[in-house]
Amino acid sequence: MTLAAILAPLLALCVVARGMGFLPVLGGVTAVAMLVDGVASLQETAAAFVLLFSIGPVWFLSYYQQDRGQERSGPTVPFFALGLMVVLLLASARSGAPQFPAGLCVVLAGLVAVTYRQAMIWQWAGLLTCINGVMLAGVIEKQVMVVGVAVLAGCVISVLGGLYVHRVMPRVAVVRASGRKDADRKSKPAETRFRGEAPLPSDPVPAFGTTRLAEEPPRAPADEEGNETDKPAPKAEDDPA
Repeated sequence: MTLAAILAPLLALCVVARGMGFLPVLGGVTAVAMLVDGVASLQETAAAFVLLFSIGPVWFLSYYQQDRGQERSGPTVPFFALGLMVVLLLASARSGAPQFPAGLCVVLAGLVAVTYRQAMIWQWAGLLTCINGVMLAGVIEKQVMVVGVAVLAGCVISVLGGLYVHRVMPRVAVVRASGRKDADRKSKPAETRFRGEAPLPSDPVPAFGTTRLAEEPPRAPADEEGNETDKPAPKAEDDPA
């Protein structure tokens, strides 16, 4: 039993508590726990696939906009996983197991994350945690078949999870481009957004009736003379003669 084998279940609890962010650290510690006892072809292959399944999904998720919504399952889920680990340790000690069941503890933490977490990314991290635990247990027990089945299952889970993320989540580049376009649209002046016959907001709007008065033609002087002739002539005074 090494320190890396003891740290692996604790990091699995961190994955249950915080999600995908601790998965690369868990993969690194698991790979170290596999390579401590010796460097064989089985151990090297298993460590390489563990690192691939732990770092690859996190790197893939960095290109997508994740949902930052609060997980509705309570904070007691990691403590529930810790309680199950303690029960497993007590059961293994009573049965007289010679080694610390680090791989089974990691698998148990992953199953708790898959069962009690509701976000898809959290469940994906739980499944990959289970893969890490199964591969660690297979390497400790020198079971080539177990490691092979875990590698195949890890490939399927990684591909299906990546396809789901690509279908559901928007890409970070697209989100940034749309936000940049909205910012440019808001920064443009109002005059450039108006086209057509409507007046621009900067143009003065004439008052009501002003245009009509300006369009009326001036009166001809003949009309004024005609009006003067129409007036009655003043009466002539009687001549006293």
